[in-house]
Amino acid sequence: MTDGAFSVGVPAPFEGVWERDDRYVIFSCNEENSQPQQKEGAAIMLKTFYSWYLDRTAEPASFTAERTLNDSTCPEAERIFIEYRPLVTNKGAADDASVWEIFLWLPRLKEASVIPVAIIGGNLYLNFAVKLNAENDQASDKDDPLTGFWCKMSEADGVKVCQPVTSTDIYSTYITKDAVYTIRYWHTDMEYTNEMAFFSDGGQTFSVVKHIQSAGKIYTCANGRSVTIRNVQKTNDRPQVYELDSKAQICGLGQPYLKRVQDKGSQEAVVALAKKYFAQRAPNPDPPFPPSNLDWRLDQIRQLESGNEIIQAVRKRQKEFAEKYPGRSHFD
Repeated sequence: MTDGAFSVGVPAPFEGVWERDDRYVIFSCNEENSQPQQKEGAAIMLKTFYSWYLDRTAEPASFTAERTLNDSTCPEAERIFIEYRPLVTNKGAADDASVWEIFLWLPRLKEASVIPVAIIGGNLYLNFAVKLNAENDQASDKDDPLTGFWCKMSEADGVKVCQPVTSTDIYSTYITKDAVYTIRYWHTDMEYTNEMAFFSDGGQTFSVVKHIQSAGKIYTCANGRSVTIRNVQKTNDRPQVYELDSKAQICGLGQPYLKRVQDKGSQEAVVALAKKYFAQRAPNPDPPFPPSNLDWRLDQIRQLESGNEIIQAVRKRQKEFAEKYPGRSHFD
């Protein structure tokens, strides 16, 4: 865990160019002379028109590269700023795994949108969990790194130019050798405490944190002053697609939201990506009719037409039309 102080500048785990199927994100685009609470400018490029066009939707004002404009783009790019607060860092681990809250300052909004993220190597997750009480938990098994209590964080629907939507409920899991217990945490107005809450299954009693503080909100799993958890769902459904850090403390669930594709993010990287997309050409469309093996014998067609007065009249009208309206089709 960390002391929760904001990071100065763009932290190393966020450097580079990040990609998903619909966008690129560059966190490390600094802007000088910005307001004290808005220090780090970021860039977001959307893959529009079925990924045939790259729209530089948001970028710092310090970018001097001219943007390509058309009817689908705004004359000016949006200005967004990000602050970074570390929550969990695995110092000395084999990978660069960490958990953060990023504060996304968007235009025309007075408050920042808080987005919890986890970074494991070159993958950034919005859907993730952090293991708590791993050392003293009897359910934890060193040979089975998924066992123990996995505390989830509030999940946002993306790093976007508009205000993200975060989940109203958090579903954490307690995993043992024989079962998976899903515990619902809901948004509450009560004060955050370090209390533990409990649930039982037969002769076993399990303890988890009563409150989760995430994305600037408080979530609880028990009503009022109670520390008894009710309606715990028991299944055998372990995560099927996940990524663990080297210490088995952070778990990214499902597919990552972003993947790092370049180690350095800069104005030059943005321009290079834009040129790459603008240079693309759509493949030729399929022919309207399937290929045919017909053998057109034009000499025989002319012989058939030579004695036909109706066809000769049509050919005459076509010739007169072409002479009177050059460049136009007879069927225009």
